[in-house]
Amino acid sequence: MSGHSVHRARWEHLTTDELYDIVRLRNRVFALEQRVTAEDYDGRDRDPDTEHWWSGDADTPAVGYLRLVRPAADEPHPADSAAPTRVIGRVATHPDHRGQGVAGRLVAAVLAEHGHEAFVLHAQQYVAALYERHGFVRFGAPYDEAGITHVGMYRPAS
Repeated sequence: MSGHSVHRARWEHLTTDELYDIVRLRNRVFALEQRVTAEDYDGRDRDPDTEHWWSGDADTPAVGYLRLVRPAADEPHPADSAAPTRVIGRVATHPDHRGQGVAGRLVAAVLAEHGHEAFVLHAQQYVAALYERHGFVRFGAPYDEAGITHVGMYRPAS
């Protein structure tokens, strides 16, 4: 298990070094490793309600990251459940730190802070079990996003 600290900040409170480390991690995972060609920086990072969560320390900055945003008005979710108030996205773990619980600790920290709200996320299918361990359930059929099979996942308010 990783001993890195979990941090969070909104856009206006990120330091330039924190932002640099986050951008570098997201680029490494999504652009270089997964070869996603879709635009990663969609403007949502700067929204006033967006929270940036990352794991790292002074020696190993940003080894894990996720972004917490407000949902779009048409955000898919199970038909028989409350509309989500939060969306977890852009989850990334540095390849050298996978299998150490980094992403799980970030998800747990977000849920400790906002677990009383309903969540949705769009998981890469091969890591859906990570989110299931935190109370998320799959909904809808798997779908392709950026050449990677994804599945919708929902967690009701607690």
